[in-house]
Amino acid sequence: MLKSLALGSILNMKQVRQLLILVAASLLTLPACEQAPNANKTDGIKDALDARPNEELRDLGEDVDKAAKDVGRDVKDTLKAK
Repeated sequence: MLKSLALGSILNMKQVRQLLILVAASLLTLPACEQAPNANKTDGIKDALDARPNEELRDLGEDVDKAAKDVGRDVKDTLKAK
């Protein structure tokens, strides 16, 4: 009976140790999941309302960016097709 009690307490200690390791790993990785600050939140709202300073220039820059990405995709697709 003494052996079974000792074995039972070892298993519990193992489980406690595993739980502590899991909790420690979680606490170490959670700060890495921190979301980006909401610095661009107001800029996004102003963008939707077309109320940003120099709105026309910013929209033009966004259009140029989108066009460049489209050209890149088209070139990539053309090269894959050959």
